[in-house]
Amino acid sequence: MGFCVSTRLSSLLLTFWSLAAWAASPESTFPPSRVRTRNVTLSMAAEPVHISTAIPTTLTFDTPVNGREAVLNDTTLVEILAVGERSLTLRALAELRKPVTLRVPLSGASSRVAPVFKLTTATDVVDAQVLVFRDASGPELLRARLAELEARCAACEAALAEQRERGASKGPADWVLSRQVDTRGVKVARLHAPRQDSAVSIAVYDAARFLAKTWVVFQAQVANDTSQPWRPGRAWLEDAVTGQRVAARAVRFAPAAPLHGDAGRVVVEFGWTAGNSSGTYRLVVEAASGGVPLVIPDMALQDGTPAGE
Repeated sequence: MGFCVSTRLSSLLLTFWSLAAWAASPESTFPPSRVRTRNVTLSMAAEPVHISTAIPTTLTFDTPVNGREAVLNDTTLVEILAVGERSLTLRALAELRKPVTLRVPLSGASSRVAPVFKLTTATDVVDAQVLVFRDASGPELLRARLAELEARCAACEAALAEQRERGASKGPADWVLSRQVDTRGVKVARLHAPRQDSAVSIAVYDAARFLAKTWVVFQAQVANDTSQPWRPGRAWLEDAVTGQRVAARAVRFAPAAPLHGDAGRVVVEFGWTAGNSSGTYRLVVEAASGGVPLVIPDMALQDGTPAGE
């Protein structure tokens, strides 16, 4: 049996309404980094679900459920907000130090085989909509996964188009025309080079930040104290508290692979929206060959202004 269209639309509308109410709340200054929709298939194991104190989570099933007979093993930490023929909406009342289990009986089935969900809270993700399927090969699940892949392809195509547009912007006139640089120009600040440990093999002896309207670029002068040529691979900013990562969208290096004792210049670019970042981060640049990474710690991003300037 497929999803009931009206039930699924009702649960989606409830989810969107909850998100809108949460976004308008004055307490919602710092949203989770990802609010996602997931497709899951029932199994004998408990299905993990990330919930939140701010954003409700809606479980939508491809079969009727006895939502009013759903059982939480701790009702002081999680509350059920709404029950539908095929859906259940809930939220956390506090941050969960350990998982809370939820058992949702299916209509016409024994309560002993009721699906079990393991509810947890996370700082970086919330499962706002979870579509629950009984059969991994069922047509509804296959259609949902196809729609998910189509959405990902569309997002990739949009990102590729943006990269092509940015790649065509090779000079100051193009930067202004594409609004990558506005009347505020590019703000340049020298950053304190990190204190070097005797065990560090990629030493930073100068660092700077270049901030424009839509991007921020970090530059570091480095020295290669390893016995092998060194060149950068992936790079990211990592939250010092949560470990959440923001991937760099471009990494450049000159020379390509300096030998032992040589110096080089690393340049790392990130997308940027002023006022949306807070907390302390560290810049990590992996070695392409799997060797020693380049790490610049203690960079506090607040309202577009890294600390240590």
